[in-house]
Amino acid sequence: MRTAVQTLADLDLDPGELLTHLDDLVLGLSGEEMTGDSRSETAVLGATCLYAVYDPVTRQCAAATAGHPPPAMVSPGEEPVFLDLLPGPPLGVGGMPFEVTEFGVRPGSMLAFFTDGLVESRGGDIEEGMDRLRSALAGANSSLPLGDIGQSVFDSVLPQQPSDDVALLLARTHALSSDQVAEWELEADLSLVTHARELVVDQRSSWQLDELSSP
Repeated sequence: MRTAVQTLADLDLDPGELLTHLDDLVLGLSGEEMTGDSRSETAVLGATCLYAVYDPVTRQCAAATAGHPPPAMVSPGEEPVFLDLLPGPPLGVGGMPFEVTEFGVRPGSMLAFFTDGLVESRGGDIEEGMDRLRSALAGANSSLPLGDIGQSVFDSVLPQQPSDDVALLLARTHALSSDQVAEWELEADLSLVTHARELVVDQRSSWQLDELSSP
């Protein structure tokens, strides 16, 4: 599944489309007949996934979830909030859409993605776990490297008896200023291909990114 997500991400799909393709993949795996020693990976049935795409130019993030808890966002000077994503079914259910939610993200904000094993324990209330995570994020020193913040939050929130696998991923967002973005509007004319290539090469040179140009 991890390989499938990486492959689909290269197609530049929106989060809802990507989860739909992933859902079809899981349905296909779970529907295969088991014959002899050849068995389909039915263990992926019911897996959850959250997929998000952040655009540093528009400062917008688009996300969709397949049965996965929503991420938390910590904006500079503000209390952490859990994003209000439209819930989708776990992978393998089929027949239901994955709605995409878009939200603005301030530069320097931190997004916290996590599995439910971090906030859920045997006999415990998941809401209490979410509150612990919110408090830990609020009390974290934002000037520290993300690795240090993540370890601190992880250690303070992790249940004594986790009921599932546990993961925490932190991402700090940055925005691109107008002088870091180039845009041209060209007519659909094959004779302009050379000109378009020259525009890109010249722009890369002005940004001192000549190493990105093809030989």
